[in-house]
Amino acid sequence: MKSKMAATKAIFIVGAKRTPFCSYGGPLRELPASHVFAAAAKEAIQSANLDPALIDNTVVGNVNFLSQCDGGKTPRYCGIYSGVPLVSPALGVSKAYGTGLQAIINSALDIIIGNSKITLTGGTDLMSSLPMLVRNVRFGTALGTSYKLEDHIQKLQPDSYTGKTLQAMAEDLAKRFGVTRKDVDEFAVQSHLKWRKAQDSKAFDEEVVTVTASIKKKQVVVTTDELPQPAITSEDLNKIPALLEDGDVITSGNSAVPADGAAALIITDEDSIRNHNLQPLARIAGWSCVGVDPLDDGIAGIHAIRRLLEEQKLSLDDVDLFEINENFASQALIASKELKLDLNKVNVSGGALAMGDPVSATGARLVTHLVHELRRRNLKRGIAASNCGGGQGIAVLLEKM
Repeated sequence: MKSKMAATKAIFIVGAKRTPFCSYGGPLRELPASHVFAAAAKEAIQSANLDPALIDNTVVGNVNFLSQCDGGKTPRYCGIYSGVPLVSPALGVSKAYGTGLQAIINSALDIIIGNSKITLTGGTDLMSSLPMLVRNVRFGTALGTSYKLEDHIQKLQPDSYTGKTLQAMAEDLAKRFGVTRKDVDEFAVQSHLKWRKAQDSKAFDEEVVTVTASIKKKQVVVTTDELPQPAITSEDLNKIPALLEDGDVITSGNSAVPADGAAALIITDEDSIRNHNLQPLARIAGWSCVGVDPLDDGIAGIHAIRRLLEEQKLSLDDVDLFEINENFASQALIASKELKLDLNKVNVSGGALAMGDPVSATGARLVTHLVHELRRRNLKRGIAASNCGGGQGIAVLLEKM
């Protein structure tokens, strides 16, 4: 998917907020995913000084919608709970790790072709609600069959096309590109340290909203990300065993852990900004979606960034900040090295290695953070990028307004 249509109509972000990203089994676990999204969306709408009655479309990324307490209708209820009029339609988007980014692209396309004027978009995921599975019992089993519960989160599930798990593919790529265990552990440590520096400098103040939840009938107020460990060291990570019996690079310490959270953005066009006196925060200047061999999925984001820059006639030096998904430290590090990026421009406030990975929300978090960080640093351009699973890459270009 190319972004050439974007030149026909300028698309802007006027609101962008996210919830704290919380631990698996943590304070958000009993909330529907739509409620978590609405917590961010209401603040995004309010920060934009926008009447929610003007929102005519909702596009929300949610990969695991059947397990998220909304009966498979999570995107629709995300809109309703956020105050969007009942007459406004909703669309759900699923693109694995690229889900949140794809939802933003779909929202921009809806506005470009005239389906919408103002769209509520983003992503939400409660990994805590992913099910325990019992396979092969629906149509009967033999007497005496032992049923084995399968944890949808912890099981290393082989891909049906490649026959490999995500962890095995990440391990293979690390070895192919000469990335060592020491390299990825240090990259992971830096993610935690960057998060701490950003937190201390109040870099998340314009981005993160407060969420009130209830655990076992006790009210819990969450104001900040739960998972970062700024005291962690490379020595700590070095003690963690490899995830694969025949591997020595990928561990639970240099892989993003499951998390719960949401990010919400308000997307609109120039006419609506003028008609409703809205303040644009950033322009969506372009995007790119690519396909590669599924075995190379972990480096697909590299190809998406290169294509995006080529289409926009920009160089890497023209981009001030990069938000590259850290589902595995090896993949983010390979992308940085292959593109020859200055690491001081990459994931400047940490990433999924520190904050965790609510899969459907992560891409929307990347864009949300870029919106605010470009303004905070008074920089011009930023790119958010991710692999998507199955051999796909995705990238979105923002320009500060």
